Amino acid sequence: MKKWFAIHTKPRQETVAEENLIRQGFDTYCPRIQLEQIKRGKRVKVIEAMFPRYLFVRFDPGYDNISSIRYTKGVTQLVRFGNELASVPDDIIRLLKTSATDPSGIYIELVPEPKPGDSVSIIEGSFAGLAGVFHKKSGEERVIVLLNVLGEQNRVVLKREQIQLAGG
Repeated sequence: MKKWFAIHTKPRQETVAEENLIRQGFDTYCPRIQLEQIKRGKRVKVIEAMFPRYLFVRFDPGYDNISSIRYTKGVTQLVRFGNELASVPDDIIRLLKTSATDPSGIYIELVPEPKPGDSVSIIEGSFAGLAGVFHKKSGEERVIVLLNVLGEQNRVVLKREQIQLAGG
């Protein structure tokens, strides 16, 4: 009987392993998530594996050739607990597939945007380490933050990627 099992992949090789397993006729599932990262000073959206270095493959261990999975390009090993293969209940895979935020099956990490009055932390630049209050957006990539300096509230214009919600 076919079940879902966890596969451990080489670093950043989830897609390679998945494509090669599909070519061999296996059902696979690698949940992906869209994240915002800062690259070269700009916020960019990237899509990565939700569980880095892991994916799920469906097969019958009594019928299918496990060695072909083990020697697939991108695969390190089948995950085991002792001598037992790590099976994943169908309900969990179904839940992962149906709870994706995007119709394409990708989860989208929602980065909360600050609202006027929210406490923010400055995470880079000359004011890094200081706390302030979000005042408003100033264009697409800039924000105005109120900082208490020498007992006075001063407005400071920063790049959006230089701040994050306090506690975030």
